[in-house]
Amino acid sequence: MSTQPEGNSVPRITIVGGGFAGVAVALRLLRQAPAPLHIDLIEPAATPGLGVAYSTALPHHLINGISKMISLFDDEPAHFTDWLAGQVQAGAWAPPEGVALGDSLPPRQLYGAYLQETWTTQIAKLPEGFTLDHVRARATGLQRTGEGYVVTLGNGQRLHADKVVLATGLMQRRTADLPFEIGDDVLASRRYVHDQWAPGALDGIADDQRIVYLGSGLSALDGLISAEHAGFCGEHVAISRRGLAVNERRALPPWPDFLNIPEQGLTLRELVRQVHPQLRALAAQGEDWQRIVPTLRLQVDVLWARASVQERRRFVRTLRSVWDVSLHRSAPTALAWQTRVKADGRYRHEAGQLLAVEALANGRLKVRWRERGGATVHTLEADRVVNCLGFEYDWRRSDDPLSRDVLARGLVLPDPLGFGLQATRDECALLDANGRAQPGLHAVGHPLRGVFWESNAVTEHIPQVGKVTRALVAQLEQALQDERAVA
Repeated sequence: MSTQPEGNSVPRITIVGGGFAGVAVALRLLRQAPAPLHIDLIEPAATPGLGVAYSTALPHHLINGISKMISLFDDEPAHFTDWLAGQVQAGAWAPPEGVALGDSLPPRQLYGAYLQETWTTQIAKLPEGFTLDHVRARATGLQRTGEGYVVTLGNGQRLHADKVVLATGLMQRRTADLPFEIGDDVLASRRYVHDQWAPGALDGIADDQRIVYLGSGLSALDGLISAEHAGFCGEHVAISRRGLAVNERRALPPWPDFLNIPEQGLTLRELVRQVHPQLRALAAQGEDWQRIVPTLRLQVDVLWARASVQERRRFVRTLRSVWDVSLHRSAPTALAWQTRVKADGRYRHEAGQLLAVEALANGRLKVRWRERGGATVHTLEADRVVNCLGFEYDWRRSDDPLSRDVLARGLVLPDPLGFGLQATRDECALLDANGRAQPGLHAVGHPLRGVFWESNAVTEHIPQVGKVTRALVAQLEQALQDERAVA
């Protein structure tokens, strides 16, 4: 079945993905488009906007970015804090004592409510001539036709679009790409949790005696909080390659900017030579090392843009994990759950390389790993194993039909390091297999990890949403001018 546009008078924009990024693009377009248009939002979930991050029902799962930085609209930075102030006034939530509202880290559940309220309010008062369809399906194909595109859905329907925005979010890793051995019997077991956010994933966990988390980052902390909230009273064991722990996010003034970045960029060694003296100065003055994190974060975009592929690869290989735990820190009240469990003697963290997860005859699972810096292989039985090793960014390693289709057609160009797709930095316009920017084809969010490096959180997605919508609005305005000139 094919859905044809009704004439050519109303531009049609298709947004593939209705999580946070896709909904943010739609909202901005509905606010700023110069003339009526039609939007197809392709999202199988019944409720757009929540995605993985904001669908949690637990108030203990908190945002990892401060409130004043996560407005839906980069041209209206107080939009979220104004809404949040209303929630505080209504008694729905309050920031911790002594923490300013703008510096607070509210529950993700609350941020999801903000997204939903903003979305439903906007949809209820669509400007005259504007239409929006929430298409509950998955996109499985995309091809260019003339000056537009056709998006194929899993049910065979074909949607015609003048412009397309890929806001596809996170992709699950293929089993074959997991960095340890795992058999079909493990994958079929309810005791192996590949996706802790799947309905029923942690059912019955209160009866377990030991949970093993593959990974020790923020996802593992989420799992620990979920388990404790569900009544788990046993032992938590995290296994990670480097043994790095989650850091508490402390509200501190940034360290003065010190980086000198030449036009040709910095090698990783040169960057480290600039950073280390600052860390020593912080320590000598009794200052907190976290003061340097926001200072470096402000320069990441420039550092990454000017780094060669070789230097980027060197960073990913040697310093990525250190940077991740330094930047992606936890709200103090969330990390307190782990601290309490540790004080009770129910938490331990092992550093080493995962080797295998195996099913035992008694129904439990056995985890094998080799200790870091040694040859000793350890084993551990678990009632539940929760995979917290992250998602897949490399579109070439995805089983997703849309990913395979756009790569086969040469519509997109993979990042050489496997972090999503290549695109222009000013408009997030995707490059084709020949390195040419595709007219009317843009991306937002996780597909742009390789373009901006930090492209995981709201604070990174919103500027990209601004770039894409400004580009689309400019294209729509130009089309209007051309139409009037012909008339």
